[in-house]
Amino acid sequence: MKTIFLTSYIAGTTRQLADFIQKNQINSKNILFIPTAGNIESYTGYIDEGKAALQQLGFQLELLDIASADTQQCHQAFAAAEIICIAGGNTFYLLQQLKSKNLDQLLVRRLAQGCIYIGESAGAIIRAADIEYSSMMDDSSLAPELDNYAGLNVIDCYPLPRLYRGTFCRFGTANLCEV
Repeated sequence: MKTIFLTSYIAGTTRQLADFIQKNQINSKNILFIPTAGNIESYTGYIDEGKAALQQLGFQLELLDIASADTQQCHQAFAAAEIICIAGGNTFYLLQQLKSKNLDQLLVRRLAQGCIYIGESAGAIIRAADIEYSSMMDDSSLAPELDNYAGLNVIDCYPLPRLYRGTFCRFGTANLCEV
């Protein structure tokens, strides 16, 4: 069973995340927190707010910037994690960094093995089949080594962040994408 919480803004959906934790009987208190998508953004306050919200819920965070960590360190951290949280930022840059270290398919496998996943904005969008639509929000030129826009293809919708509400729309329909 896949246990996934996707949001456009962690700090704005703390109550929903607490409900998700309770509903899914999540007892682990350790989160592998990936802030990498924010590396090339001018504003990253939402990352600190998300970390604070998770800590307020009682989680201990292990921070891992996959852009600066070596491949072996990343693979070991992903393999050991019970919960992986990927914060928001530039979706193209995030996917480029994941693919450069072969972490994209490792994430898919970890989810299939029962790892819990929390994705914020870019961390949610990468779960779709393709991320090209996020060019409405993100600059793809900031990921010059990304040779295709294939996402992880774990969800059957295309999350479109609406930061003012902390929710997503299904791309192309009016329904909320609640996965």
